[in-house]
Order: sequence, then structure tokens, then C-alpha cells
Amino acid sequence: MKVITVCNAKGGCGKSTIAMSLGASLALMKKTKVLLIDMDPQAQVSEWLKASDGLNLPGTLGSVFLGEEKMEDIIKATGIKNMSIAPSAQPLETISHELSHVEGYESILTESLNSLPSDSFDYVVIDSPNQISPVMENAIVPSDIFIVPFESTKAVASYANFFELVRRLRSSTSYEVLHVLNNQRNPGSRKAMIDFMEEEKIPIAETEIRNCGWLAQVDRHGGSIFEYRPKSKGAEDIPKLRDEVLSLFMPRQEVANS
Repeated sequence: MKVITVCNAKGGCGKSTIAMSLGASLALMKKTKVLLIDMDPQAQVSEWLKASDGLNLPGTLGSVFLGEEKMEDIIKATGIKNMSIAPSAQPLETISHELSHVEGYESILTESLNSLPSDSFDYVVIDSPNQISPVMENAIVPSDIFIVPFESTKAVASYANFFELVRRLRSSTSYEVLHVLNNQRNPGSRKAMIDFMEEEKIPIAETEIRNCGWLAQVDRHGGSIFEYRPKSKGAEDIPKLRDEVLSLFMPRQEVANS
């Protein structure tokens, strides 16, 4: 299983929408099975996909962290073909505060994924919480690729805390990072953010997720942007991001033939 984590230590950057849409895009490929893991206690993706009410603990990732259920017990099918979800709920935030007292807590998710049969899923997409926490550490440890969306200079400024956490937990040669411009509405603000990223020596991904009202509303639809508005900017940009992600796993020619 290849693990992709969408993360930033700031809310409102489009993280959950990108995670769900990227998972759906991967699931569109032939013979590909995707597991979307909602690690955000806000449980937005879980509610969007009708996998959790966002309030009750049983059948969610919180139960896995408490050792009450196994990962395979909480995984649910979604309305998106070939994509399953491990849902979240608000109690995960309280559980997160308690995890730091557990020895080896940062590897709970990794061990849970390793317990699944090796052919269960081809890709795992994680929607990380937007606060530095033990749960975020669990999202970092197993990841092969981090996707960090930036929608403002504030998101760029908050990136330093997340980056330091990754450096503490991981060897610098064991992962890749894509810093993605997202939902830029104002050309002046976009330029200011690019300038700021260049000053901070933060490389920018080739793919940009353009401002798309339909992508912002896909949560109300309960499915993917590819079903909801297949000719929208979001439906064009997300597959480009998917292919850029896949290019980090395999040669470009193989991606083009997928």
C-alpha cells in the first residue's frame, strides 16, 4: 500500500476536499482500490460520505486508537466505486490528548495498516487533522508522500511547525512532499504567496488546484467531483495532481499508460 497524506497545520486550506477528491481520482484507475482515512476529529469527510455522524465513537478511528476495534472492523464502503473509508468522529480529539502517555503511540496507525491483508488496498489517502497532535504524528509516520495545500500566506507561515514535526519523526530521504497552490481567487494574493514560498525556499508543485465553486460544494453532493461536475476546473485539476503524485511512485511513462 502506498500512503498519501494531505496535511497542513492550518484549517480552511481545502485539505479535506482535496483528500476526498484525490482518493476518488485514484479509485477511477483500473483495478485500483483506495482507502480514505479520516483522521480529522471534525469528521467532515466521514459526514460527506455518510460513513459517520461525526459524534459517536463506535465504528470509527477513535475505537482503533483505543484498541477497542481493529482497522478492518471500521472500514466502510462509500458511494464512490473502489473507495472505502475509515471514518472519524469528534471523540478522536480527546483521545488524541491522551495518546501521548502511551508508549509508541505514534505508530498505532502504521501497525493498524500493517494488520490489513497486503492486497486490501493499493493506495491509502489520509485526511490529517489541522493541529499538531499525537493523531497528526500518526498520520506522518506511515506516509510516502505529503500533499500540503496552501491557500494563503498564513498557511505558508504555519507550515514551519508541521515541517519540523516531519523532520523529527522521519528521515528526510524516506518521503516526498508536494506543496500545492489551492483556491487562489486574487492574482495579487497568489503572487504574494508564491513570492513568500520562494523566499522560504518551499518548492511549488507543478499542479495547482484552481478556484472552483463546484469543488467547494462537492460535500453537499455526497459523491465525487467527477460525477457531480465532470467538466469543472476541479475535475480537471485533481487528476493532474493524482498524476503528479503517481509520478513520484513510478516513471512518467508508466503513469501515462495507467
